[in-house]
Amino acid sequence: MTRTIELRSAPALGQVFAKAAATGPMRKGRTLPDLEVVRRGVRIDQGALAAYDQVCGFPVTHLVPATYLHVLVFPLQVTLMADKEFPFPLVGSVHLSNTITQHRRVDAHETLDLAVRIENLRPHHRGAQADLIGEARVGDELVWEDRSTYLFRGQKVDGQAAPRTEDPEPPSGPGVVWPLAADLGRRYAAVSGDVNPIHMHPLTAKAFGFPTTIVHGMWTKARMLAAVDNRLPEAFTITVDFKKPVLIPSKVRFTAAETDGRWQLGLVNAGKGSVHALGSVIPAS
Repeated sequence: MTRTIELRSAPALGQVFAKAAATGPMRKGRTLPDLEVVRRGVRIDQGALAAYDQVCGFPVTHLVPATYLHVLVFPLQVTLMADKEFPFPLVGSVHLSNTITQHRRVDAHETLDLAVRIENLRPHHRGAQADLIGEARVGDELVWEDRSTYLFRGQKVDGQAAPRTEDPEPPSGPGVVWPLAADLGRRYAAVSGDVNPIHMHPLTAKAFGFPTTIVHGMWTKARMLAAVDNRLPEAFTITVDFKKPVLIPSKVRFTAAETDGRWQLGLVNAGKGSVHALGSVIPAS
């Protein structure tokens, strides 16, 4: 029987991260909880939305970027993974990919009901992976869906990991170079609430095994979406696979190619050419 956690307001993510870190070593499970986290009657803060738009490259309008709704469900995701029944440590988990389906544009003045659950636990060659499913509704209408695949490194679950496959090449062409400042992680954390230490400061990033601060994967996706959003239909699905962390400060090169309304997106290191992210956008049929 599904257990439901209903949030009356957005939790303070710093406190939730701290709780998850403290209980991480005690988590020893192999099954996912039948758990849903919901928050109803959510009104969008217009100032917070405008600040997000500016950090991620969207125009400041009354329309809500598809990736901003992920920001609203992210606290629900963290709450679920910090719950005592969740089997794996949150600290050290890796966001492998994110798929968002926007069924229609959402207006910033609409009231939303948000829900998150987790499913599809399966092995990965570096541990275990599972999908966090997010939904946003206006009344009874499903307007937005989100699937975030997370890797829990070193965890063992039944089954055999899918064989590795070759990644496609990023779209070719000169693209556009984006210089990324050293404080980008802190600026995105301020508008998203994601205060994971690997994004905040070089010293805290080094404590988790990174050479310096890394950019949030969802900033990467948001910036890639912002580059093509004005050429997309109202309803679409955008998937981005996160490949190699983006260290900051740095310069990255974004490329995009469109065929019959479908887009292929790529983000690479502007100097070395190493691939940071690969994406696709498919219009709703």
